[in-house]
Amino acid sequence: MKVSYRWLQEYTAIPWSPEELADKLTMVGLEVESISRLGPDLAGVRVGRVEKVEPHPNADLSVCQINVGDQVLNIVCGAPNVRVGIKVPVALEGAVLPNGMEIKAVELRGVMSYGMACSEKELGIGDDDSGLLELPDDVEIGMELTEALGLDDQILDVSIYANRPDCMSMLGIAREIAALAGEKLHYPQITVKESDLKIEDLTSVAVEDPDKCPRYSVRIIRNVTLQPSPLWMQQRLLAAGMRPINNIVDITNFVMLETGQPLHAFDYDRLSENRIVVRTPKSNEIKFVTLDGVERELDREMLMICDAEAPVCVGGVMGGQNSEVTEDTKTILLESANFAAASIRRTARSLAISSEAAARFEKGIDPNATIFALNRAAQLMAELAGGEVVQGIIDVNNADISERVLHLRPQQVNRLLGTDIDEQSMVDILNRLELKVDHSSKPWKVTVPSFRRDLELECDLIEEIGRFWGYEKIPTTLPKGMSGAGGETRELAVVDQIKEQLLGAGLSEIMTFSFVNPKSLTQSKLDPLPIFAQPIALANPITEDHAVMRTTLMPSMLECAAYNISRQQHNLSLFEVSAVYLADELPLTKLPSEQRRLAVLLYGNRNKAQWNWQTEQYDFYDLKGLVELVLDNFAADYQWERSELPIFHPGRQVQVLIGEKPIAYLGEVHPDVQKNYRIPERIYLAEINLAELLKYERPVTKFQSLPRYPAVDRDLAVIVSEEVPVGALVEELKQAGGSLLQTIDIFDVYQGKQVEPGKKSIAFSFVFQADRTLTDEEVNDLLKRMYEAVQQKFGAVLR
Repeated sequence: MKVSYRWLQEYTAIPWSPEELADKLTMVGLEVESISRLGPDLAGVRVGRVEKVEPHPNADLSVCQINVGDQVLNIVCGAPNVRVGIKVPVALEGAVLPNGMEIKAVELRGVMSYGMACSEKELGIGDDDSGLLELPDDVEIGMELTEALGLDDQILDVSIYANRPDCMSMLGIAREIAALAGEKLHYPQITVKESDLKIEDLTSVAVEDPDKCPRYSVRIIRNVTLQPSPLWMQQRLLAAGMRPINNIVDITNFVMLETGQPLHAFDYDRLSENRIVVRTPKSNEIKFVTLDGVERELDREMLMICDAEAPVCVGGVMGGQNSEVTEDTKTILLESANFAAASIRRTARSLAISSEAAARFEKGIDPNATIFALNRAAQLMAELAGGEVVQGIIDVNNADISERVLHLRPQQVNRLLGTDIDEQSMVDILNRLELKVDHSSKPWKVTVPSFRRDLELECDLIEEIGRFWGYEKIPTTLPKGMSGAGGETRELAVVDQIKEQLLGAGLSEIMTFSFVNPKSLTQSKLDPLPIFAQPIALANPITEDHAVMRTTLMPSMLECAAYNISRQQHNLSLFEVSAVYLADELPLTKLPSEQRRLAVLLYGNRNKAQWNWQTEQYDFYDLKGLVELVLDNFAADYQWERSELPIFHPGRQVQVLIGEKPIAYLGEVHPDVQKNYRIPERIYLAEINLAELLKYERPVTKFQSLPRYPAVDRDLAVIVSEEVPVGALVEELKQAGGSLLQTIDIFDVYQGKQVEPGKKSIAFSFVFQADRTLTDEEVNDLLKRMYEAVQQKFGAVLR
């Protein structure tokens, strides 16, 4: 949640800087992930008013006289929306805009221009470059734009846990700060002036499913005028990451951000019979168009807000186009409701809608907040939209709003926390959190307000005392009476060893989602292959792009590469160790198999350009070397064979087998797959089945003394058919060489003029060694046997 430092100060005094406040909040469990300035540095940009506009004598431009407070500047402008009377941002001479443009006095087609009127894109505060940024009428001419728009505000990005919906509001965060600082929390003062007309004469509310909607409250505001919100409200919404729309919609968003209670404004005159029915859809109501213009498919369990005839809103998630507020709206029916968290969570996931309202409802908000928020919004609509608030509130309330009383033993606080906190400090902390404490007898009786639904047990109260006493004050001690030592499994130790090796080889570890797009296997040409199984669909996916559980890491690696390449990262060496999920059959009758896999990806250059060498691109053999590095951790008999996976380029891919079972695939990615992911150059990819490899863990390395007798080197060059795999030759030579053959290296592969077509020349280097001195005759006889072995099996001839 984005929290404005300046806005917070309206509710409580803050004795700390934004950075200090971030540390304080993090220590009480509200992690501040980042602090950022709301807007860029716009020194030299002021608020100006256009006083005069004339056509340019020599171009299709306008020559404007713009008042910037202490002077009126002659500025040439090409924006289509420039006109007399509007207020716009003006960059003065010497100002430097965020895009690097320095403003100078220049002559444009014979007319001098002494500054520049700016669009929001030129100022770096938005994407609209279709015309000048028109400022609200209430901003003062000549003010620095940063001050006028509040762009010097500091924004704290606070991570709110699922059990703290009370903190998804400015008042909720301010309450925590007030408790931390020992300051008072200032609630907004609400006074609603009502007309003589009674709400019961204009509308009614029927809740047919009270389990899904425990409380539904409405007010009616008549004769509203839609117009832009005042500057102060626009500033608050922008600081929270919301775009101002009009005063009515902005008020509902503002009150939601302030109180944590979502609201919805209906056009009263567009509701059939001007009334509300809260129910689930009928069998013929399977389609509904939401405010974003998308037609949604409903099911019979989703809660809908309806008029007398049809649904007009997906309850707690998003409104409908058929009742939205427009420029013609005169009367508002304002909803403030409380919905069952599980129902909203299920509906939002099923419809793949992520809204600010749903994010709050699905965590379970305070049912007592509906009336406070309703009155706050009604007050603002009267003040900012000229509305008349109809007398009364319709409040259909089936919620349990009784206060909860918990017992607290003060001695238990210190016993669990390992502290020595005095009782008065405990009471002060609880009171600052708006928890009423009756400490006239023991155990104490603590009354929990309805907005703290997370406090259910004595230990929850003890945690609150610990949070605000200060975790950093709790002494660090070792548990008593504990014996034995923990540790990771041997399998995890081997995985960590592999990670260290790959990191040492210059690769970077990444982590990607286990949930992927259903189209990912098709996009990577792996869809028809049974070895990657049919992915398991999620019942309630977070988004449509994360709707199934992955059966291979390769598409995720390609997506990560494409994302980085599109952001000018042209050299990538990445790996990921993660799980894939394989089902024996669908639908599931038992838990899927969860296998640990390793994926490696190489793209671009293996080294940076230096004065003494050129850059070189990654190739297949770089990838093969990394796979061999991993395989060396295991004691298994591997075979390398060609593979035919469609994700890879034909002829530029191999598989590694143990017996008949493939445990790794690697190769150059197929050009069609590259195109699908918008990857412009060759890219190399491997996937290794670590779950299978871990069965062949290499035993502990034993000490071996250095050889006492010299090694003997020999070379051998043979010509074979180009169809013969080099790996097969190597295996045959190993068998023929026996125990005296220590190493085989390939130092040359040649096809050309001196070798007949269809053939290739391969040159090997051998090292022979024993626990005695080998004679030349002995080595030559062994080399002869090795040659005869490949001659007999592959038709090899000496070169």
